[in-house]
Amino acid sequence: MKKLTTRSLLFVSLLLISILAACGGSSDPDIDKSTVSNAVQEAANTFVTDFNNRDLTRFDALFAPPSDQYGTTETLDAAHQLMASAADGVTFQMDKFEIQNVQLDDKHVEAVVTYYAEVSMWENQSETYSAVVTQDVSLQKINDQWLITGGDTANVTPGMGAQDS
Repeated sequence: MKKLTTRSLLFVSLLLISILAACGGSSDPDIDKSTVSNAVQEAANTFVTDFNNRDLTRFDALFAPPSDQYGTTETLDAAHQLMASAADGVTFQMDKFEIQNVQLDDKHVEAVVTYYAEVSMWENQSETYSAVVTQDVSLQKINDQWLITGGDTANVTPGMGAQDS
């Protein structure tokens, strides 16, 4: 049997590290949780900007391709319907947004994020609608980017929000 040299052991070690990295493994789950939280925060911020610009193209791009989605149709349809039904001059505002929980799978390639949001809609400098929204959103790491793949039905409590807190 051939004796392994230090150089061979180093090569094997580097190869194993490369394989683990390619599989999506991470040595720091806090960094992964932060990255996932940032992806959901970005989706929330993008929705507000896109709604107010009346174009949800950038928001839609934060979702996985249809073949990787499950349960996102309701969320996307609701976002588009809300924008389409809003009168000219109506703006959407995120009064408060909090990530309440992040759960990562063992391989750090799938996650479920629970968020809490206080939202409002405004027309002519008057609040016309407010609500508290909570939802569990599923994400998957696809091509090194966390994309929304699904989620449960959002819980919307109208009449609640920043004014009522």
